[in-house]
Amino acid sequence: MSEFSFDLPSLFQQTFGYRSQAFEPEYTEVVGDSKMSLTRTEHGAFGSPYYATDAMATEYYLPVKLSYSDSEGGSAHSWQLPHPVISITSKKTIIETPLTERRGTVKELINIQDYEIAIKGFIIGEKHEFPEKDVAMLRTVYEQNAALSIECPLTDIFLLRPDRKGSDKVVIRELKFLPVTGVKNVRPYELHMISDEPFNLISIT
Repeated sequence: MSEFSFDLPSLFQQTFGYRSQAFEPEYTEVVGDSKMSLTRTEHGAFGSPYYATDAMATEYYLPVKLSYSDSEGGSAHSWQLPHPVISITSKKTIIETPLTERRGTVKELINIQDYEIAIKGFIIGEKHEFPEKDVAMLRTVYEQNAALSIECPLTDIFLLRPDRKGSDKVVIRELKFLPVTGVKNVRPYELHMISDEPFNLISIT
């Protein structure tokens, strides 16, 4: 197994501007129990795993898997994003109407916009070489001109809901490969995607 001399938490802070505990989780001991006696939850409520192991046999938290089908043959493909740190944001469309001679506004909620999902992480090559194969795989995933399925305990909470018809579909909107200095086998990446909700269109003729 390869050993690396760099520190992932520090490299994440250097690249993305803040420190993430995804690479240095803290475990708090429960009073009256030892850590050895505690059992952890392995899967989320919708079945997605909380833990995964990378190619170097290192375990990490909140894995993210993207799946898609070929446009030609229809073959299914899936890929687990390496070392992902995921965040979700959403906005509401609200119309605010000022009131005459009164303070404040009347607020009309129009809708909840698509969920925006951002993933930041590292592609790490084995044997201290540039991870060309995985970089090419991420490019292939990005170039899919169709909705992809995303599997993650965090996104499941927001996407796999009855009012969304249980759709886990997302569309990748942006891909970034960021520079990093001092290491040649690590390539930071960012993916920005939005949720894609199915609609039934009725044709009136």
